[in-house]
Amino acid sequence: MNTSRPVSFVSLIALAALPLAAGCARAGASERRPPAATANAGAEPTVIVTTAVVAQKPIARALVLTGTLTPNRRSDVAADAVGKVVAAPIERGSVVAAGAMLVRLDRRGAVLSDEEAQAQAASARTQQALADTECARADKLFNAGAITQAEHDRARTQCEASRSMSAAASARARLASKNLGDAVVRAPFRGVIADRLVSEGEYVHADTRVATLVEIDPLRLELTVPEAAVGTLARDKEVIFEVAAFPGESFHGHVRYLGPAVRRQSRDLLVEAVVGNPQRRLLPGMFATARLVLGSEPRPVVPAAAIKREAETDRVYVVANGRAEERLVALGLRDGDAFAVTSGLAAGERVIAPVVLFPQLRDGVRVTSPGAGAQSP
Repeated sequence: MNTSRPVSFVSLIALAALPLAAGCARAGASERRPPAATANAGAEPTVIVTTAVVAQKPIARALVLTGTLTPNRRSDVAADAVGKVVAAPIERGSVVAAGAMLVRLDRRGAVLSDEEAQAQAASARTQQALADTECARADKLFNAGAITQAEHDRARTQCEASRSMSAAASARARLASKNLGDAVVRAPFRGVIADRLVSEGEYVHADTRVATLVEIDPLRLELTVPEAAVGTLARDKEVIFEVAAFPGESFHGHVRYLGPAVRRQSRDLLVEAVVGNPQRRLLPGMFATARLVLGSEPRPVVPAAAIKREAETDRVYVVANGRAEERLVALGLRDGDAFAVTSGLAAGERVIAPVVLFPQLRDGVRVTSPGAGAQSP
């Protein structure tokens, strides 16, 4: 006996309508999806940058040293006279010419001593002239046989004594004139006052220091060269150095003085370079990081604008296969607005510059560069 129930006509219609309804739902959902979401699903942002070509130039090969700037000349100027200070028109930092007055002493006593000495010298010269006349007369009388040998010798002795007394009086007169001139203490060379050591009213002696004078144009740069590098030294070698007071600025000098021997304890040689300082920006005592130029060799050169410094390291962004590739680089000497690169870059590569204009740069970011933005350093 057949126990299956008959399927109604309404149920068959409902089952047939299910696929059609599902298809319509999918079509409706597709129509409601935003077109932009579909179009940009695989897009990647691109940064438009400017680049520069890493060139290759002959760069100085140098020995890195440290040193200290010192005055070319330094003098603790002594009074070389005795007296009370009546004027000291100098101050620390004053620029004085050679022969300029540093200190003036009370010269009234010196004037009187000079006048006395000059008068005594004049009197001695008069007595010498009279003695010379007597000697000439004694010679004539002796030749004529009018006086004895003893009388002639006595006249000659008096004549020689008069000459000696006149010479002594002249020396005392010159000494008095010197003491009068020393009442004004003058600068022995052109320089800058480092310290004024006396003031008005003080009494000074011949060995009293009245001022410290230094010559700072030119300056000397004292360098200590390791024993292993002594063989590369020679006079007139160029020295390029920097000081903390002027970061990023280079100064130049030339080796002038070489020590006679390697120091036993430190095993190094002391050398001095002469550095021009016409604007007096550099000061004695400044610590310097120097490079002693030994020759030149070709090196890659990167613009300073391409260098990004972070955490005491230097890095650049190289354009490679359409992406920014971050590189750590080791820099050498500065050459104008560019730096020599000792490692990390090769000539012909392209770097992004100026890097500060693109803060969104990251390693691996897609970049594009218009052809007009490429320049060589």
